[in-house]
This record gives sequence, C-alpha cells and structure tokens, in this order.
Amino acid sequence: MDQQSQESPDQSTNANLDNLVSQLTVYVDQEGNIAYNCDWEPSEDGLLGIGTILYKLISDDLPNKIFDEIRDQCVLNDAEADFMAIQAIISKYRDIKKGEDSIVVPPDKIVNL
Repeated sequence: MDQQSQESPDQSTNANLDNLVSQLTVYVDQEGNIAYNCDWEPSEDGLLGIGTILYKLISDDLPNKIFDEIRDQCVLNDAEADFMAIQAIISKYRDIKKGEDSIVVPPDKIVNL
C-alpha cells in the first residue's frame, strides 16, 4: 500500500503486476457477496509474501492503514461524502456485530432460582 501511494496509479499497477510473487484480492460481487482470491508463486519468495500479507492483516493493523489511506484519497479527491458513506457502512456493521456479541443479562445480575 505504501508503494502505491508514492507512485501514480498507472505506474504502480503496471510495475507491480510484473513483480508479483503473491497477492490477496478481496472483492464484492453485484449481489453483495464478499469473496477473495489468494495466489502465490510456488517459491520461498511467494510463501514469504503470502505469509507477510496474512501477518499484516492479522497482527499489523493493515486494515486500519488501508482505511486511513482511503480517507486521505477521499479528501484529496474532494470526495468526503464518499468517505462518510463508507464510515457509516462500517459503523452499521460494527453495531450489528456488537449486538450479536453483547451479553443480554450480565452474570452478576442473574438471580438463582
């Protein structure tokens, strides 16, 4: 992600596609289903690459870094309304998830029958 922000999109995309050893693509189809495709070269570099991608997603806060970059791009492109819409969608999903994980009755409030 850092490389892409330092180069123009066309230069970055063309140069990086030629040098890929691993990639993770996440996409949404027209029905709203989220899917992914994960590819890597059958080499030490390919395995290191896919391992690094997974590590950064799990442990290195990569999703928040991507979110920050999206915010910055929206500001640069005078598309703050788009960013606000994205942020609202994320908040909606967080609220749904929070509702599923919340305890209805705290354990210390349960009365023994």
